Amino acid sequence: MSTPRFALRLAALAISGIIGISAVERAHAVDGGIFELDANAIDNGASTDDWQSFFVNPPTAATTRTTGIVADVSPAVFRQGSKDTDNISAWRYDLNSSPPKDDMLHAYAAAYNADGTTIPIPGASNGDLVVYFGADRASFNGTASLGFWFFKNPVARDDASGRFINPSTGAPATHANGDTLVAFEYTNGGAITTIKLFVWQNGTLVDRGSIGTTATSTPGLFCNTASAGIPADSICGATNAGSIPLPWNGTVAAGQFFEGGINLTKVIGGDACFASFMATSRASSTQNASIKNFILDAFPVCSVSVTKTCANPQLAGANSIRYTVTGQVLNDGGGTLSNIQLTDSPPLDSGSLGFFTCDAGGQPTTTPASNSTLAAGASVCYRGTITSGTNGPSDTITVTASTGGGSVTDSQSATCPQLQVNTGINVTKVCDLDIVQQNSQLVLKVNFGGSVCNTSDVALSNVKVCETHGVNIPAGQTPCTVTPRKEFNIGTLPAAGTAGSCVNYQTFATAQNPASYFPANADVGSLTQPDINPVLFKDQVGAVGTPPAILNQPNVSAIPAEATCGLCPTTEN
Repeated sequence: MSTPRFALRLAALAISGIIGISAVERAHAVDGGIFELDANAIDNGASTDDWQSFFVNPPTAATTRTTGIVADVSPAVFRQGSKDTDNISAWRYDLNSSPPKDDMLHAYAAAYNADGTTIPIPGASNGDLVVYFGADRASFNGTASLGFWFFKNPVARDDASGRFINPSTGAPATHANGDTLVAFEYTNGGAITTIKLFVWQNGTLVDRGSIGTTATSTPGLFCNTASAGIPADSICGATNAGSIPLPWNGTVAAGQFFEGGINLTKVIGGDACFASFMATSRASSTQNASIKNFILDAFPVCSVSVTKTCANPQLAGANSIRYTVTGQVLNDGGGTLSNIQLTDSPPLDSGSLGFFTCDAGGQPTTTPASNSTLAAGASVCYRGTITSGTNGPSDTITVTASTGGGSVTDSQSATCPQLQVNTGINVTKVCDLDIVQQNSQLVLKVNFGGSVCNTSDVALSNVKVCETHGVNIPAGQTPCTVTPRKEFNIGTLPAAGTAGSCVNYQTFATAQNPASYFPANADVGSLTQPDINPVLFKDQVGAVGTPPAILNQPNVSAIPAEATCGLCPTTEN
C-alpha cells in the first residue's frame, strides 16, 4: 500500500502547506478526486486515498491532518442528559461499553484543501476545506444515527473526572463559534434518510437545516442536490450494502461501516480551522438526541510551522555576543491564519525583528512583508538579532497564529555557532645608557621603551607590560611570571587595526615606577686587556592580555623581546 496521497503531495510541494485534492474528475465534488467515497475502505488506486491508506500508513508529524484509524481502546458512554445543545463543559461520561448497535469500534477523519490551479477538485474553489470521516460499529439493527463533531478548540478526555478538558490549558473544554456537527440517520438496509447540519454560534447550537431523501432509497452513496445556497454534491454519505472487509477489523456486515464527506467551506463557511474530531452514536439525528458512545481524537486541520537558523556571531561587549536569527513561517494547514507572532528564547533584541518575503531556500529577502495574515500554503520569512551571554547558545523560536476560533503554535530550536577569534599580542623593546650622578657618584642608568600591540580580532583587557633584568627566565615562564619584574598597566587595547591598538608602553611609566633601572652588574663583557670587550646590559620585556570573558579563552602572552645596551659603541647595539 502506498503512502497516503496528501503525504506524498506534502513532500512533492516541499511542505508547501497545501493538502491537495487530486485532479481526478468524478461525478461529485466530494465524491471525487483524491478520496474514494465508495462505501468501502479499500484503496483502489495509486492516485487516491481510502481508509486503508491511513491504516497501512498511520499519521505522522507531517500528516497530522488525518486522525488515522482511531480504535475505541477505552470505551466510554455519555451520561444520561448530555446533549449536543449543551456546551462541552457540561458533558459528562463514564467508562463503560455501549450495546452493540451503539458501540462504535473505530472512527476516522481526514482533511484536504482544494487548489484550483495545481490540484483542483471539481466543484470546489481554491482553499476549500473538504473533510472525510467515518466509523464502524459492533453490529447494526434498525435505524441508526451517527454524529460527527469538528471542534475549533482542542478537546480531550479526562477519565478521572469523566469530563472533557482543553489539553493545552487543562481547563474545561468549551465550544467555539464555528464548531460543526454533521448528523446522519440511516435505515436497517443502510439507506441514508437524513443529514442534518448544526453550528455552534454565540452559546447556542444553531440548526442549519437538513438534507433528506426517502426511506426507500438504496444503500450506497448519497449526495445532496443544490439547495439553500449549498452547491450540489457538497455533502455525501455512504454505507455498505453487504459484507465488506475492513483492514483493521476483519469482515463487517451490511450497515456496520459508514463514511461521509463534506465541503465545510461551501456548506458551513467561515473559519476552516479545527483542532479535534469526535464521532458519536446517538438516538437520532436531531439536535436534542441523547448522545451515547463516542470516539475522540486530535484533528489539527490548521497548523503553522517555523524554521530557524542562528548565524553571524559578533562580539557585542566583553560578556555578550550578538547573533542574527532567520527563518520561515509556513501555514501548512487548511485555513487562513492571522496575527502571526514570534517570540524567541533568549529574547530578540528590541526593534530587531522584521518580516520579509522568502527566497527559494526559505530565507528572508530584503523585501518587507506583512505578518498580519497567511493563506493556506503561504509563508513569510523573518530576520532579527539576539544578544546572548553565552558563546554558542541554544536558541528557540516560537510562532503563534490566530485561527479565528483559537490559535496554533510551533517551536524550533537551533544551536548558535561559537564565535571563533584570533588572539595575540606583540611587544618590542629598545634601550640606551645614561651616566648620571647619584649619591655623589657617577652611575649607569638603563632606559628602555618600546611598543605593545594587540594583534587580536577582539579587544584585550588587563594588558600589562613586564620588564625583567638580571633574571634567568626558566623554560615555560615569561617576564610576566618571574620575579623580580617591573609592570606597566596598559588597560584595554582595541582590536588590531583600530585606533589605539598599539601604544608606547614607556608612556605608562611613573616617577615611582620609571621605565629605567640602575644595573648592579654587567651581563657580559669585561675590560681586561688585551681583548677589550664592550660592557653590555641585557634585559627582556613581555606582555600579557585578557580576551573577552565570554570567549572562555586563556590570557595571551607576547613572545618576549630582548634589547642589549652597550657602554661603548658596538655593532651589537
